Amino acid sequence: MKSIGDIYLGWVANVWKKEDADAHIIRLQKYIIAMLFVLGLSFFVGWITAPSRMTVYIPPDIQNGATLKAGAIPESLIYSYTYEIWQKLNYWSGEDADEYQKNIRSYWSYLTPGFRADLLEEFAELKATGQVMRSRSLQGISGAAYEPVNIRKIGSNSWEVRLRMRLTESRNNQVVKDVEILYPLIVTRVNISHENNPYGLALAGFGSAPERERTHV
Repeated sequence: MKSIGDIYLGWVANVWKKEDADAHIIRLQKYIIAMLFVLGLSFFVGWITAPSRMTVYIPPDIQNGATLKAGAIPESLIYSYTYEIWQKLNYWSGEDADEYQKNIRSYWSYLTPGFRADLLEEFAELKATGQVMRSRSLQGISGAAYEPVNIRKIGSNSWEVRLRMRLTESRNNQVVKDVEILYPLIVTRVNISHENNPYGLALAGFGSAPERERTHV
């Protein structure tokens, strides 16, 4: 038969064990709460910052409405991008022999390294023959605006854009070249700083040699 002292000690031991168990459960609950707080904070930060990491491409014409998917590039935007960059590259005033080279370097982030090297090589050839001392401009041919047939997807992140443009070159206010040319330009998606290239696209070269379709001068 247990004495009163033994019973008392047993009761105290049981109380201590219960307190230890309760303290352990409380610590475990604190850990779980802390983990849930960290996860919740991470999800909240991700949700708040998601728009800044998302790119939505707006097509040039949305008067009839548009269904947009984040990251998807409308073909009409790819066409207008190609037209604009190619036109700007090929505008020279004729007052500076290095203007074409400066254009290429100014738009370096809109060109792949390989195509940039090809254009710089072309500049060297034109300079050697004196052709850079002409004014040059490119304009779209009437009726050659964007149509689905003018762009063809050739890879998961690359397209061939067919630009029909009129190339005019003058020297001493005299037109020395006036031709209509088809440029089958390759456009590819590139991973580059948004500050340097907000489109995330670059001209990568020609799908085939440009074709002279009509000669005026």
